[in-house]
Amino acid sequence: FRRLIMQKLTGTIHYKLFAEGTKSESQRPYIFLDNGGQILLYKKEDNPFENNGFTAYDGKEVTVEGEFTEGVFEVETILEIQPDAKEEASEGEI
Repeated sequence: FRRLIMQKLTGTIHYKLFAEGTKSESQRPYIFLDNGGQILLYKKEDNPFENNGFTAYDGKEVTVEGEFTEGVFEVETILEIQPDAKEEASEGEI
């Protein structure tokens, strides 16, 4: 039995070259965090050489929920952050 520790990450998804010069070379999705970090993303049952589960979110700010598995963030859910919602949230802060 494996205990799942679900985490949320918020940032912008961009594709970039992975494993350049190897047989695994491909464009893979990363989430770029506000603190400058970037984390490789994977979605269950998605072909890791195509990553079609993320193409609709390329260049968009999102919150992903999932868990870290072997250095990759395995995504369970993706929620696109609407620009209007972000502005409204910051207006309510003091």
